[in-house]
Amino acid sequence: ALIGLPPRVDVRPHEALGEAMARETRKLLGSGGRIHLIRRDTALYPNPAADAQIRAFQRELQKAGASVATTTLIKKDPLSLLSVPPGDFYKILEKASEADVIASFMGPPILTADQLAKLGTKRPKVVVVCSGDMPRQVDLRRSFEQKLVEAAILSRRDVSSVLPASDSLQAWFDHFFVVASQANLAELLPPSRP
Repeated sequence: ALIGLPPRVDVRPHEALGEAMARETRKLLGSGGRIHLIRRDTALYPNPAADAQIRAFQRELQKAGASVATTTLIKKDPLSLLSVPPGDFYKILEKASEADVIASFMGPPILTADQLAKLGTKRPKVVVVCSGDMPRQVDLRRSFEQKLVEAAILSRRDVSSVLPASDSLQAWFDHFFVVASQANLAELLPPSRP
């Protein structure tokens, strides 16, 4: 009775992110392609926000008549950088076809030069979540240049403290996030490190 309940998580921004990931994934999915999901394993370290993102992602895919073919769960300490080990991401990329889409809620593939060379030019399309400070911690610009990423969802840098009045998840997405592609990357990413 003295400890109280944990703070309640407002899931609307997370649901909005999950829905947007599903839309971007569907846009890139080729004929006969499959969707491969990479997500955080929340069994050991519960994360209501991450779970809300995945539920919304799967719900939006289901509405469009699509579903996830494979799911890779990555066990990560919640205090470490949210990323997929290079070897694991390489194996997923290697097994997927050009018609497939990999939806990574754990950032972009960060491959070694050797892995990149072995991968060749036959690659599935990759959509990633790069929220928070992640674009400053990984070289997302390089991931686009190497054709490892087709689209990325980034946190807005200019978020207003006034929350959306609408309950529309699109309004919540537009308030907190933006979709980056090769076309608008320069204006969305922070300057490259020297």
